Amino acid sequence: MWFLAPLFLLVLVGACFGLVGYGVGAVADGLSGLKERHAALRGVAALSAAGAAALYALGLLQVFGAVVEAEDGGTDSSPPRSCRTAGWEERAAAGVEITGYRVGVVPLAFVCETSDGGSYDNGDVPPYVNPGLAGFALAAVASAVSAGWVSERRARAAAGEGEGEGADTGTGAGGEGRQES
Repeated sequence: MWFLAPLFLLVLVGACFGLVGYGVGAVADGLSGLKERHAALRGVAALSAAGAAALYALGLLQVFGAVVEAEDGGTDSSPPRSCRTAGWEERAAAGVEITGYRVGVVPLAFVCETSDGGSYDNGDVPPYVNPGLAGFALAAVASAVSAGWVSERRARAAAGEGEGEGADTGTGAGGEGRQES
């Protein structure tokens, strides 16, 4: 599965550039008055999603590098070099060996497993990646929901203005006209 990580990284980077392009344009149009204000909220959602994609790509690159280093065979390949953090020699002398590793995709992590059943994060993924990713994703969702709410509110207000004089347009939910007898 990890052989697909470089392809996924390219897709993330492309999506990031696309979201930034759309987001900057939408925010500029919404704030300048060329479009309605909810366009700016959609732009903020796109920019937040671009930030999340960029942070995920950074973290995935770190995890992918750790996997490549751990899978590198040959002399001096056991225990995996990615798991050789400070104090690993003392733990090995005490009888706690590094037996393997596992990769976390959400949240991003490279976790080393030990012979006593324990595990530890080797620290390859910077500590700001996962909280920043969660913050950007939350901001993107909140902005997108807010933009949808503002758009729906505006559409309902516009529909309410047309019916203000009590005139029945004769269109139902299916768009069919009602016949008068």
